[in-house]
Amino acid sequence: MSILSIRFLAFLAVLLLIYYLSPVRWRWVVLLFANIIFYLSAGVKNAGFLAVTTVTAWGGARLVEQINEKYKELRKLCSTKEEKQENRTSCVKQKKKVMTVILFFNLGLWILMKYFLKASPLGISFYTFIAMGYCIDVYRGKYPAEKNLCRFFVFLAFFPQMLQGPFSRYDRMKDDLFTGHPFSSDRLGEGALRMLWGFFKKMVVAEKLGCVTASIYAGGDTSGGIYVLVLLIVPTLQLYADFSGYMDIVCGVSRMFGICLQENFRQPFFARSIEEKWRRWHITLGDWFKDYIFYPISMGKWAQDLGRKCRKKMKPAIARMVPSYISFLVVWTVTGFWHGSALHFLIWGWLNLIIIAGSMQLAPFYAKMRERFHIKEESKGFILFQMIRTMLLVGMMSIFSDAPSASAAFSICASLFTKFNWGLIKYPLLLLPGLEGWEIAAVGLGLILMLIVDIIKEKGYEIYSVLRKIPMPVRYLGYAFLFYFVILIGNTGADLTGGFLYAQF
Repeated sequence: MSILSIRFLAFLAVLLLIYYLSPVRWRWVVLLFANIIFYLSAGVKNAGFLAVTTVTAWGGARLVEQINEKYKELRKLCSTKEEKQENRTSCVKQKKKVMTVILFFNLGLWILMKYFLKASPLGISFYTFIAMGYCIDVYRGKYPAEKNLCRFFVFLAFFPQMLQGPFSRYDRMKDDLFTGHPFSSDRLGEGALRMLWGFFKKMVVAEKLGCVTASIYAGGDTSGGIYVLVLLIVPTLQLYADFSGYMDIVCGVSRMFGICLQENFRQPFFARSIEEKWRRWHITLGDWFKDYIFYPISMGKWAQDLGRKCRKKMKPAIARMVPSYISFLVVWTVTGFWHGSALHFLIWGWLNLIIIAGSMQLAPFYAKMRERFHIKEESKGFILFQMIRTMLLVGMMSIFSDAPSASAAFSICASLFTKFNWGLIKYPLLLLPGLEGWEIAAVGLGLILMLIVDIIKEKGYEIYSVLRKIPMPVRYLGYAFLFYFVILIGNTGADLTGGFLYAQF
């Protein structure tokens, strides 16, 4: 059941009706059955893997909490510090054993299905990481484990976020999920409007830009080096429209039920560095890696000990960063591996690592150069230069994630210098193969609208408040315009597993 389909919209309409007609205390049960129906629509086999992760994560977290409770009871019986320390050590060892089994089992299942059997069940990367984050939070004592298995399933398998996230946290979502919300026409309207905006970004902008990307890659050696410049921009815009469009749809759906999902994007094309770009792009994945991989490694005893040893042989400024660089290496290797097991995905991850680490190390040099050439860091011209530079770097790295292989990626980059065909500049329509003139105009208009919305949000305004200030006839004419474009030229043929770029993960 694709969220781009009429079938899904009918499912959503019926679900909303049942949800708001049900008693407030049982509305979470409606979401429970909605999750089951939605996931079963992708196949019973897929649902089986989700069930295994649900039961093991829920059971493991409950077992960890029981060990904690047992430790608290035994601590009351301890009379000396040595007994208390021994009891605590025993508790930690038991919890670590449970966590090791749960993490290795579920992550092992994810790796087996995705990279060895090449039969990745729908959404397995997302619900596996969400479940493991939940277990680690319970292990750390951040919040108590959920006692009700069905309620835990409502959180883990919340149907709007099953395909591409976001990576939700239990403590942030539990109140919204399990506290029934009164009906609100304003909330329903805001949710529907955000869904419409998401459909427009995905079905008009992303799908048309995807035709350009596919045409260039299909051209192979016949595509001149000038097309590499197109690949530095178009695929990144396509992915942003596709992924953020999905997030608009699922956040809109959730909004209708009174549930607020964490935002996954914060105007990434206003980023002035690669590091800042990742703080604005796929935010919940970045937070997941930061909380469960980066900090545990960089703040771990062995990494800190290594940093102290390095200070004897390296400059203090470099040695101080050794634990962070080790964490960066692990994080970006895992990030590349998360996107795919092929070498070009790992190269993509390592390129991010090299640029981020290099920028951090060269920061004092950059500061001196700005001072020498009298460049004001907050001047509009310099900020614009940084944003364009960052976008082009992102585009260059995206060639390695999008190309069919590492060798193909290197070949594409090399063609920029060996096969550049200036003559094509005379025929701008040829630079966007796969699209007709009117489609290029539609995409251009869509990108302008996306830029306007991002500028409004970047300035700190709430988009719905801004829209309410527009006269009603003009506002509703704009909504009709978006709807007309989606229906008239939107690509509605995408299926559940292939409709969105990140659904493959």
